[in-house]
Amino acid sequence: MAPCLRSVIRTTLAGQRPTTGPARYRRRDTVLAETHTLASPRSTTTVSDLDEQTSESWQVPHDFRHGIQHLTRGVAVLTTSDAHGERYGVTTTGVCALSMDPPTLVVCVRRRSTLGTHLPRTRQFCVNVLSWRQRRIAEAFAGRRGVAVDRFKHGEWTTSAHGSPVLAQALASFECEVDLLYGYPNHLIVVGSVRQVEQSGEQDDPLVYASGQLSSLVPSEHPGAAMAAVS
Repeated sequence: MAPCLRSVIRTTLAGQRPTTGPARYRRRDTVLAETHTLASPRSTTTVSDLDEQTSESWQVPHDFRHGIQHLTRGVAVLTTSDAHGERYGVTTTGVCALSMDPPTLVVCVRRRSTLGTHLPRTRQFCVNVLSWRQRRIAEAFAGRRGVAVDRFKHGEWTTSAHGSPVLAQALASFECEVDLLYGYPNHLIVVGSVRQVEQSGEQDDPLVYASGQLSSLVPSEHPGAAMAAVS
């Protein structure tokens, strides 16, 4: 692992860790320091100064936007809830496993999304992995069915012991607590310790995003639907 990345992983923003419910997985004790940026290791980042780093005028190069569509990615709905029981969620393709021991995920969300706005305060979230049959859920949480609609009316949702909304029919649901929030520059990169994993037992193909479309791994059998980037 590169030294600069190792330095970032060891760091976190100050905040209280959730204590509700037993932890299925426990991470090793780590000395926590200030958060460093990958692009500029000598600078520091906090959630409060992320606005200054956001460049609204920056445009994604056409070649990059076109080329990245060839990278097939899984689709998930990230969810969280606050102390008042308000639920927030967003569709994302930016999920990957960082470590098996301890179990750790990395997720990327837009700062200005509903979830990105509240995650720094809730400090817990759930990654709900979708099957190809749940395309409409992905579209709803990506805002394609309207910004003001109740996204959680799509699918059957429960609340975990840790407070995160869990999709009952998800292929897998990973409940996590936030270890690190890193701003770059209009997204949040979130490192989360996995506390519990639930699986539906369904044998469906996962929903994937490739070539600008949502589909299954066998698109000829399960036609996808074109949509904008949902991360």
